[in-house]
Amino acid sequence: MAVLVVSPAAYSKGRKKKAEPTATETQTPTATPTPEVHVWNFDQDKVGEVPTGWSAIEGDWQVIADPSAPSKPNVFGLPAGRMLKSLTSALAYYPIAIETDPTEYSDFTLEAQFQSVGGRFDCSGGLIFRYVDAKNFYLLSAGCPSDYFALSRMTDGTLVGLKQSVVPTDKGVWYRLKVTAQGGHFMCYDDDKMIFDFDDAKIAKGKIGVWAQDDSQAEFDDIKLTVLGSGDSGAAPAAASSP
Repeated sequence: MAVLVVSPAAYSKGRKKKAEPTATETQTPTATPTPEVHVWNFDQDKVGEVPTGWSAIEGDWQVIADPSAPSKPNVFGLPAGRMLKSLTSALAYYPIAIETDPTEYSDFTLEAQFQSVGGRFDCSGGLIFRYVDAKNFYLLSAGCPSDYFALSRMTDGTLVGLKQSVVPTDKGVWYRLKVTAQGGHFMCYDDDKMIFDFDDAKIAKGKIGVWAQDDSQAEFDDIKLTVLGSGDSGAAPAAASSP
């Protein structure tokens, strides 16, 4: 019996090799710019004086020792007083203090811890932003006894209400006020809860500060400014009064 054995055909010498995979160029991720952040906690400033880097435009603003401060031992605020000034101003007296660096900011987040420890006529306080001068700026404020949370604009010395909500506010309780400004859009927060947003483009840029009304003993701590864009004035960045 004959057995036929068939061998597999040999590969041709001219057969093409499998193409080598083409190496893909590794893309370098675009670096995310580090936000410019300024923080003031006033703990290295002298009690009874205006802290370094701030100016009292109206009112007796000063560093105050307060054992309840979120970052101990100091806060920036107003002592008792100003009753006569409040009455002679028909209860429309607004003490304000402004950060002194000339840089004007357009897009940013501004936040701070706030409380009012007293006040016979009022116990309000707030954050000033896009400050041009004492008669033109934006204001995010909260206070009692009317339990309000409001965004306002000071225009030519007249305070204009833009948006307001009822938010319980008590004396002797710390609250976190925060506003994010991007162009003409503002998002406003109380204790990190967004209360409302609003559009207004009357003031494009300016400095920051703090505000109170009448005889309110407003206090502020851990003021934090996070710049979402570069400052517009070309001035050197502000140095925080405390690390």
